Amino acid sequence: MPGAWPSELDDEDVEASTDKNMILPARLGSNIYNAVSYLRDSSFNLYNKFFHPNQQSSTTLTPTPEDDERSSKRRRLGAEEHSNAVPKAESASYPRPSPDSSSFGDPMDIDSVSLEKLDGLDVSPPLSPRHSSHSPIAMSTAKRAARLFPNSKKTWPKRTKVQMVTPPPEDEDEDGMSSHREKPTTTTGSTYDRVWRPPPPPKYTNIREFFDHDSEYGLPGLERLSLTPNSTKIYELDSQRQERLRIEKEKAEKERRELLRIAEEKAEKERQERLRIEQEEANKKLSAFGLRKAKAALITPLSDEWDQKATEALHSGHTPEIKWQGSNHSDGVQLTPRDFSKLVPAGAWLNDNAIQATLLHLAIYINNAAGVVPKKSTPKCVAISSQYWSSYQSDKRAKLYPRGFSRTWGMRPDNFLDIDTVLVPVNRNSHWTVIVIRPSRRTISYLDSFYGHTSPHFRDARGWLEQFLGGKYVAGEWSEEVYNIPRQSNGWDCGMFVITNSICVALGLDPYCYDEDDLPLQRRRIAAMLLNGGFTGPFDLSHL
Repeated sequence: MPGAWPSELDDEDVEASTDKNMILPARLGSNIYNAVSYLRDSSFNLYNKFFHPNQQSSTTLTPTPEDDERSSKRRRLGAEEHSNAVPKAESASYPRPSPDSSSFGDPMDIDSVSLEKLDGLDVSPPLSPRHSSHSPIAMSTAKRAARLFPNSKKTWPKRTKVQMVTPPPEDEDEDGMSSHREKPTTTTGSTYDRVWRPPPPPKYTNIREFFDHDSEYGLPGLERLSLTPNSTKIYELDSQRQERLRIEKEKAEKERRELLRIAEEKAEKERQERLRIEQEEANKKLSAFGLRKAKAALITPLSDEWDQKATEALHSGHTPEIKWQGSNHSDGVQLTPRDFSKLVPAGAWLNDNAIQATLLHLAIYINNAAGVVPKKSTPKCVAISSQYWSSYQSDKRAKLYPRGFSRTWGMRPDNFLDIDTVLVPVNRNSHWTVIVIRPSRRTISYLDSFYGHTSPHFRDARGWLEQFLGGKYVAGEWSEEVYNIPRQSNGWDCGMFVITNSICVALGLDPYCYDEDDLPLQRRRIAAMLLNGGFTGPFDLSHL
């Protein structure tokens, strides 16, 4: 600080005297200001000493009245002692203040030493002279400044060091290639089971059981003392507990049903999506044959009313005349209980009337759906009777009868190639089969549920086409198609296979959409359809 500091005074003495004799000064702010001023001046002089050694300081300090009032006795003593050591020219600007006798008792005044003891000691002028940074004065000043301005260090949280483990180099084989060897992984610490488990059930079912076993929780020596529960309070608590358990159980059951519903909906969506993909893939394969998968089941259960009617048809079944848009069809037949006795019972052989009536209703349904006007527009489907085909087989030149097709169906050689399907039921050796001609696709198919396809029937169909079309028949345009159909394992359902396969192919559906086990139900459905007067109402086929 500006003022006199003893250079020969031992540091330990200074510290000891300060610790014992120093008391809290009244003007601490003034002392701090003086310390800061001293450090500033000392730093400036040290800078000039090392970087400007030849330059003398000519700065003078003119104390102001305020500074004079606030200066301590230490500063005034430094100025008095320094007046003898500095030249007169310089000391003229520093008036020597008269010592104040009242200030000699200041504990901050160089530890209360007298002026006589300071004679001969080096004192610092108001503008501090150049001193070495290792001089006793500088070191003592630094220690006092350190006590006045402690260097508080901030404590930062310690960083956790992550130990990086470098894997050992891979072993090399004889050919120089590194071999990847799996090394067992070691885990440190305890492994926690993160799988949630329900809490264990309570030890006691109600509060009264707890009181009955209160001796298990009693203190030693107090086993004889038993707690007497309040029955009213126990009943109240038990009622609350039962109600809470009931609510929790209902909530859990509701959540379970909701989760089950969501799972079922998800499974149903996945099943529908899987079926859709399978159906698309199957339709791609069937498109080469002009067929597709059915959108719904072909053979479905009957209602109780229609099932009863089909059963009663064995004794009182009669069908009306088959009409096509108000006019009686010339190929139509009326069924009697005798015909139904060949149709409804499982294991019975179908006669030609049941088959002819069913295929005739099928052709009428398809033509009506396509908006065909009888005898004026080209039909989409034509059903030829089995009697005609048997007559043609007996005399192929004389029994063609092309004019009959024109009167009944409007089918002529000039529009024959625009027809989609021609169904020809065949009965040979007491076995029913069907020939399917698709003129628009120029294909011929023979569906036999028992023996499969045979070449003689294809030859007969080509001969009939050549005779009917005349010059319009081009043999190279026609091809034979073989469909995958269900197989017959008994000796009486061949007629039902003919009817069901004809329905599928005429509608453009894959015939392999039913099974032999469905035919008993199909018998009753066909009987109910015939009693209904065709494929209308509950027997409509548009959903397929």
